[in-house]
Formats: sequence, structure tokens, C-alpha cells
Amino acid sequence: MKKIVVFTGAGISAESGIKTFRDSGGLWENHDINEVATPEGWKKNPALVLEFYISAANKCWKLNPTKHTRRLLN
Repeated sequence: MKKIVVFTGAGISAESGIKTFRDSGGLWENHDINEVATPEGWKKNPALVLEFYISAANKCWKLNPTKHTRRLLN
């Protein structure tokens, strides 16, 4: 089996209703990027980092993939 990696822009997720990181109302809006997305943030407060990413992941489970996402999965 061949393995591939696909890089996409935020738009593929935004179509599904997933907030992007930088848009108005996005994931960074209520968080300091240095607190949740750096090794220093992890060292300072790993619970906050985990909470941020687990929360984002949990929101994704409630959404439906777009036709573009389905094509990547198949």
C-alpha cells in the first residue's frame, strides 16, 4: 500500500463548519497562540494545551465531512 500526504488550506475544513485558526471568531480568538501552540506553552500549562485541542477535536466529531473531505478519505 502506498502512503500519501495531502496538504490543504483552511477552506476545506471551513466548508464543514470547522472554525479556522485565524478568521474572525476562529480558534485563536480566545486564546494566546503562545499559550496553546508552543513548546513553552506546553511546559507552562499542559492541561490548557490539551483542553484547547481536545475541545477543537470534539467539535469536529459533531460535523459532517464535505464531498472534498470524503474524496480524501476514500
